Amino acid sequence: MRREATVRFKILTVVAAIAVVAGIVFAVRARTSDEYRPYAGPTATPGTPAARQVATRRIALNTAPADYPRLRDLGFDLVDVQPDDAALARIPAGMRAMLWVGNFTCDAFSMSFDAFAAAVRKYGRDPRVYGWYLSDEPNPGECPKVLGEIRRRADLVKAEAPGQIAFVSLTDWPMRDATPAKLNVDVVGLDPYPCKGGTSPRADCDLGAIDRMVRLADESGIPRDSVAPVLQTFGQGCSDGDKQYWMPTSGQFKAILARWDRLVPNPPLEIAYSWGHQDKYACPTLSDAADLQSILKARHRSG
Repeated sequence: MRREATVRFKILTVVAAIAVVAGIVFAVRARTSDEYRPYAGPTATPGTPAARQVATRRIALNTAPADYPRLRDLGFDLVDVQPDDAALARIPAGMRAMLWVGNFTCDAFSMSFDAFAAAVRKYGRDPRVYGWYLSDEPNPGECPKVLGEIRRRADLVKAEAPGQIAFVSLTDWPMRDATPAKLNVDVVGLDPYPCKGGTSPRADCDLGAIDRMVRLADESGIPRDSVAPVLQTFGQGCSDGDKQYWMPTSGQFKAILARWDRLVPNPPLEIAYSWGHQDKYACPTLSDAADLQSILKARHRSG
């Protein structure tokens, strides 16, 4: 069956009287490539902790400055913003920025290369910056040149932003040409959403979707210790568009976390999509789900 979900980045522009912020938002839309075939091979084997233990960074996407105190209380330590002085100034102590500078699938990049280069040179040594979000679900099957542009930008991050990470988020498009080695990125997000098939919770989510995407990444040459799990914290019961996902129940969400922990222990980054609503694609979200917030708060406090 064709996998129809992706998650689009959306930048929330807020006037100065309110706050200036950008939100990385994954959009959910149909895949149209005739060459696309969901991975149907064996499931993934359990992972092993990375040889070099690092603290897992945590981010919930699609947020605004008003959300930051609550996010920090829940144990999130990253926020998604544009490379902008006003946006960075609103990040509270104890949190850092993931800067959105990328593109979605085959769309144009949000910044020209010259503007991106200027931003990297300006913020590449800023301690408030964790890293650079270079692309959301690039599709080399439909736009093969996008990978070269990602590599070009990642090379600049490595040259001008020591200690900051270059990040891309992948879905189950073919990944063999989008590995960290080929793109010169540090961290790769994987975004299977297993609670699919309607807006009302069913008895079980398809946890095998997580196994299959991790196995696809394995076979493409993506090291497990570079993988960032993207957790499903949205449904579509109150969205205006798609109606194919439900918000995980507490038990289902714990099962999702356990499956990720088995496959990718101690990841460098863990991502929750989404905190805020995305009218067409994500409603309700983590901001509505006190039970999921409590689970994540306990998880973050435990390590």
